[in-house]
Amino acid sequence: MISEQKTAIPAIILSAILGLIFLLSAYTKLYPIEPFEYTFVEFGITNWQFSGFVARLFIGFEFACGVLLLFNLWLKRFTIPLVALVLVLFNIYLLIQIFKFGNQGNCGCFGEFFKFTPLEGILKNVAMLVAAAFIYRYHRGFVFRKIKLVTGALVIVSLALPFILNPVDLQVSENNYSGKLHYKLPLELLYEDATNEPPKVALREGKWIIAYFSLTCPHCKIAAKKLHVMKQQNPGLPVHMILNGDDENLQPFFDNTRASDISWSMFTGADKFMKMAGASLPQIFWVNNSVVENKSSYFTLNQTKIEAWLKKP
Repeated sequence: MISEQKTAIPAIILSAILGLIFLLSAYTKLYPIEPFEYTFVEFGITNWQFSGFVARLFIGFEFACGVLLLFNLWLKRFTIPLVALVLVLFNIYLLIQIFKFGNQGNCGCFGEFFKFTPLEGILKNVAMLVAAAFIYRYHRGFVFRKIKLVTGALVIVSLALPFILNPVDLQVSENNYSGKLHYKLPLELLYEDATNEPPKVALREGKWIIAYFSLTCPHCKIAAKKLHVMKQQNPGLPVHMILNGDDENLQPFFDNTRASDISWSMFTGADKFMKMAGASLPQIFWVNNSVVENKSSYFTLNQTKIEAWLKKP
């Protein structure tokens, strides 16, 4: 039998290492935080308005787990049960993701900084659960004066930290307009170019949300994922993506964004692409009979307002 004295110090060190992993996981989800926010909408946990709060609160719990593990506080009574709950919830989410979309794309365990498939994320979480069980079994625990007060303060600060580091912008969804509007988008370039297959939908007729994305642009991927979630919420949304890039990057783009449920077409040729989209990407246009009536960034893209715009004559 392994003596408790020989396992006590490894348990202390392992707790600190596990804490650092939680802190890294929480911090990397904050920048950018939008893909993590969209996840809660995608799975029906919350709506667009509250997704920012729910995402930051969940990250706050990760920060709390990390800090308490790092300082070896209240491990058996509070911290390890909380850690186990967070890891189990993550694994349930990843299993649902695999069931719905397959073992594709980034699981989001470390935001966009380190990329794991959902299965790799599950295996990582299982390893962390095993480490947590070892800590629970062999850690002797520390006794500090006023430890309840310290623990409570650390938890409160941890929960508040995501809101401080990356505050929720309550006004951003109201800021829908940017740049020149009410001009004709040269969509004929999509249909008259000999080197590109034309879109299979009539983008020059009626109202469309037309998005111009590069397959390797990280902000384009965030925007595409948000459009995918919106399309999932309302399959009738008339959305079309114009994608630019190499064919080899097409499947990774869809694996990352899951936006294959959105109408799309490829368009190569930088000059004509930029003539439509402009010099910076992503570009998301609200188009009515080829006229740009509004523009959105992925921050300002608002499903409710798009649906209201579509209803207008």
